[in-house]
Amino acid sequence: TRGIPPSHTLSHTTMPTLQGHTRTAFLCFFISHIPITLFIDGQAFFPRHYYPQVVRDVADWYAMTFKDKLMTHPCQPWFSSLVALEVLLQLPFFFVAVYALLHQTKNCGNDKKNILIRGDGLFRSLCIVYGSSTATTLIPIFASIFTDQDTTMGEKGILFGFYLPYFIFPLWLAVIAVCEKNVFGTKLGKKRE
Repeated sequence: TRGIPPSHTLSHTTMPTLQGHTRTAFLCFFISHIPITLFIDGQAFFPRHYYPQVVRDVADWYAMTFKDKLMTHPCQPWFSSLVALEVLLQLPFFFVAVYALLHQTKNCGNDKKNILIRGDGLFRSLCIVYGSSTATTLIPIFASIFTDQDTTMGEKGILFGFYLPYFIFPLWLAVIAVCEKNVFGTKLGKKRE
């Protein structure tokens, strides 16, 4: 095991936490993901007639322009089921994440009264669940993109680029939450002796 640092030093040597630019990147990701989930992705789950025509037109334009067969209606049942998970489970987390990321700077993530702000409890656990499950759902989506016989490699690359942030950010969040006892990187209160 020569050259491998002790496990107690690994999590504090290189893993960024949800502070500074990392915090800002995640805040932008979650804020932008809310309307995308509600108005674009949601059309693969909810009946389309619930949406105004202009919103349906935007989704149709996207699917046609970028040859995204997954978002072409009628959507495949397996894809609709992944979008159902996004709408029913991930969307509520987006609001929690935005709240926690906005408020953690005021309290340094150690608010004893608000467990949604604390980076060492429920929010950390939710980050692990959200990140690991969401990153996993992108695997069949990527497989579908790259096995599509009707698109060129360039078109596959562009479509892959659209979906890639929805793999990277959740996976990144899961890694932060697994490697850090507090996702905000703030010091935890002293342990009782």
